[in-house]
Amino acid sequence: MGKRRSDADSRRFFDEFEKVRISRFRAMGVVDPAKDHALIPFPNGKIKLIGTQHITIRNGGGWSRFLCPKCGRRALVLYLIEDAPLCVKCCDLLNIKDRAHWGFGREARRQACDRGLSELIARLETKVPLRFNGAPASWYGKAKLVYRSKRMKQRMQRAMVVLRLNQLATQQAKAYDKGVLSITRAFTPRKDALSAIPELAQVWRAPTHERLQQALDVAQAAIIKALEDDNPRKRTIAARIMLKTKQGRERGFTSASI
Repeated sequence: MGKRRSDADSRRFFDEFEKVRISRFRAMGVVDPAKDHALIPFPNGKIKLIGTQHITIRNGGGWSRFLCPKCGRRALVLYLIEDAPLCVKCCDLLNIKDRAHWGFGREARRQACDRGLSELIARLETKVPLRFNGAPASWYGKAKLVYRSKRMKQRMQRAMVVLRLNQLATQQAKAYDKGVLSITRAFTPRKDALSAIPELAQVWRAPTHERLQQALDVAQAAIIKALEDDNPRKRTIAARIMLKTKQGRERGFTSASI
């Protein structure tokens, strides 16, 4: 187990605080590109006067950014910390972190990643337009409902790869000379990983999203099959791997159940 950092006692997380994103206010007209400030309503009902900066592009459109009241940096998102709007950089100086990376314990970090992935999937599977002013007439398909849907789909695919490989990367240390495999974030599979789980080769060879999903299904099916194997050691390993999955956590699987 890693050593507890000295700042752990004072650490807080972004999801504990109210936040506002400027893009929605620009679409609603709350942020006026002709003005260098705006009255921004926060979810808790408070209204703050915040400076803004605007960028105009050739086709007549543009982007807007908040100016952090504390440091003056440009920011897309501001968090309300002790009644003061702050950017991500200022929050970091106050030891406010992302729970998915800095949560207390692996289980808390995995649950934060699960929630983020579930929110991302829900946005991609929506049946109503998420844009306030609607998409241009030239747009088609999922882009009419979700802004930058292609990038979001790629993010979802990467998150699903990490999630699904997480259940395959954890093995009993006794099974390998070098201990637990670490392939969750690898760009290419390692030799020892391929020798232990040959199905992983299909994941990195998948040329399309459909093939990727099929390869991940094959890899997960191997784990499910191992749960019914006659070898008790193999069943134990498979059960421990299942504890690492989102589905296992949602069903309440714990180490006491194996």
